[in-house]
Order: sequence, then structure tokens, then C-alpha cells
Amino acid sequence: MKSRDGRWYDLRLRPYRTVDDRIDGVVITFVDVTERLNVEQALRASERTLRQDKRLVEISHDPIFVWDFDDGILEWNRGSEELYGYSRAEALGKRKERLLGTSVPGASFAEVQASLLEKGSWSGELRHRAKDGRELTVESRIVLDGTDGRRLALESTHDITERKDFERRQQLLMRELSHRIKNTLAVVQAIAHQTQRYSRSPEDFIARFDGRLQALSNAHALLIGSSWTGAEVAAIAHSQLDAYRSADNPDRLRIEGGPATLPADLATPFGLVLHELATNAAKHGSLSQPGGSVTLRWTVATVNDRPTLRVTWTESGGPPVEPPRTTGFGGVLIENGLPHAVVHREFHPSGLVCTMEISLREGGEEGTAAPV
Repeated sequence: MKSRDGRWYDLRLRPYRTVDDRIDGVVITFVDVTERLNVEQALRASERTLRQDKRLVEISHDPIFVWDFDDGILEWNRGSEELYGYSRAEALGKRKERLLGTSVPGASFAEVQASLLEKGSWSGELRHRAKDGRELTVESRIVLDGTDGRRLALESTHDITERKDFERRQQLLMRELSHRIKNTLAVVQAIAHQTQRYSRSPEDFIARFDGRLQALSNAHALLIGSSWTGAEVAAIAHSQLDAYRSADNPDRLRIEGGPATLPADLATPFGLVLHELATNAAKHGSLSQPGGSVTLRWTVATVNDRPTLRVTWTESGGPPVEPPRTTGFGGVLIENGLPHAVVHREFHPSGLVCTMEISLREGGEEGTAAPV
């Protein structure tokens, strides 16, 4: 029964017997059982909570498992099965560090165990190996609990493999971007100095420098679109030469060639060379005359067991052409600006013919091409 002040009592009724063994009343005994009932209720609530927590752990998609500090794995939930590929039956009893091939970046698993013994918990980055051999990077949280003389570790992990891979790619990209920017600035600086050296006036310098910067920008735009892996020869040609096309004379500029890809170290200077050829043709060559035309052709052949891009720039219908008495920066750029290339300019009376043989070293970043 419950008293008015909220306490519980065990009520016991017994007959009262006299000395001559006659029943002469009732003996009522009240035993305070409040504390005992509170303890029993607490235990029942604790058991329910424990069952609920265990059920939540079992169905959780987050990897959670329990391993004996001195023995094997004792609990292995569904999230652990999904991430690591081992079933509960396969995992139970196995030593955690052996089953998952646990390694600690910059430290050892023994150091993690020592930290657990000292502090009772540990959190950080671990590398685990899944059943299918995949290397996983996880964020791990481990709590050590001593129960009945056993040292049990409750560990929860979160897969961050994709995030770490993304961070590594970002770091690589930033290093590559820094390298590209430095190279580009060096090219711009060289173009500025050489353009100024060969310019006849400030106006001439601005016009030439602006054109070369635009040519450089066009080539870089193509490379950015391909994540700096390379650019198609046709795309480079169109980006540098389409401005010289004429709607009333479609044959003024002809671009002919099959699939061929130049890597970044060749695509940019190739674009600059085409720009210089077109600029010279517009000022002094075939494109300076209404009836003049330019044909740009390329093929891919094998020379000395290497794929080689053969490019021919042919001008016709312009004024008579004579070899220049001096070589300006544009001429130097045309003849010497392409690495792995042999360039010749022939000044025929009918027009300039420029031939280029560009060695395409096999490999992803050194250049590829498809024979035409």
C-alpha cells in the first residue's frame, strides 16, 4: 500500500494469540519497501533501455561494433556489414585489427590502444580494408568500458574515403593550377618583352601584344574545357583563324585535317604560331587581298616509330612574296616556338608555304593523335 507521503509499505496481517493459544485480535505489520521498489523499477527501465539501445545499434546504418580489448569482436551491426562487407557471423570472434587491417596514419594501432587505456576514449582517422579489398579511410570514435574485469571497446566509424580522395584531387589541382599560372605569366612576360623589342611604336606594340594575348587566351580556353589534358588541332585552328573568314568568300580560309590532339605543352604554342601566320598574312600576305586565300592542312604519320603531326600552311592569291630581310619576333615564334617540331618557311612568288612536323610523343600528357 502507498502512504500519503508517497512511500510504499508491505502490509502483513497475522492473528494475535494469547498465552493459552486463543485468537484475541490481529497483528498488523508495515514494512517500508519504497527503496526496494525504486531499485526494481530502475533495473526494469535500465533493461528496457539497454534492449532498445542494442536494437537501435543493430539496425543502424552507421557502422558500430564492440570488440574485446584482449580478444575478438563481440558485436557487429548492420552498418558494419554494409560498409565492410563481412557478415556478423564472419566478424564475431575475429580480432578487429586483423579483420580490417587497421592502420593509423602517422602512428600505430598499439598507440591507439595505449591512449584508450590512459584516457578511456580515442577519436581520429583510421584506414580499414573491406572484404573486397577496398582501402577505406574512416573517422573513428572508440570508448573503452570495463565490465566484469573485461576491457570492451565500443567503436563507431564514418566512411570519409570519397572526401579524402576529393581533398587529394583538390590539392593536386591547386598545385597544377599554381604551376600553370606561373608558366602562363612567364609566357606573357616573354611575349611582352619581345613584342616591345620589335615594335615600331607604342601603338604597334599595343596592337601586337593584344593580339598575342588573345591568341594565348583562346588556346587556354580550350585547355580549360578539357581539364588541361589537351586540345583538338581543329579546335585550335578554328579558335585562331575563324575571325579571318569571309561570308562572301567561303574558300578564303580552308581548314582540313582529321582527328588529332595536342597536349597542353604543344597546344598553346601551336595556337600562337597560327596567330602569327594569320596576322602576317592579313598584313602582308594572301589575306591582305580580296582574292587571296589560306589553306591549313594536317595529317598524322609515323616518323622514326613516333606519331608525327604534319601541318602545312599554304597562301595563294596574294601579292608577290619575298623573304624578309630581318627576322622579327613573329618569325622567331613561328620557327622556334614549337617544342619537338621542325618548322620551315618557304617564300614562293605565289605565296608563303610553312610546313611543321610536330613530334607527338606517345602518352596521355605528351600527346596523342589519330592517323588520317
